[in-house]
Amino acid sequence: MTPIWTYWMWVSGEYEVTIDFDLDWRKSYLITGCLTLTDGEDYGHIYISTICNYNGGDVVLCGVRDIEDDFGLSVTECVSSASKVTIKLRSKGGVHRAEGVVYEL
Repeated sequence: MTPIWTYWMWVSGEYEVTIDFDLDWRKSYLITGCLTLTDGEDYGHIYISTICNYNGGDVVLCGVRDIEDDFGLSVTECVSSASKVTIKLRSKGGVHRAEGVVYEL
């Protein structure tokens, strides 16, 4: 397992921020992330919002996972055949920070 990217995201108030990772569709990856700071009584949520899969043809299939009320404190997921992954940090107020690593398996 080799770390290939580390990332940090932070928001304050009712806001959302995303980060995209371009991946090699022939490899597998472990996507990790968690909330490392939560200040305030409001919610913060980190999750994979989009995965684009490619299988060598002429079609890229992107799946959106942007579910409004699905709040989570962390993300840990293995992906394969993915050409792009988008991670989102959403805040409903307060101050929130998330950190994570993308590993090549």
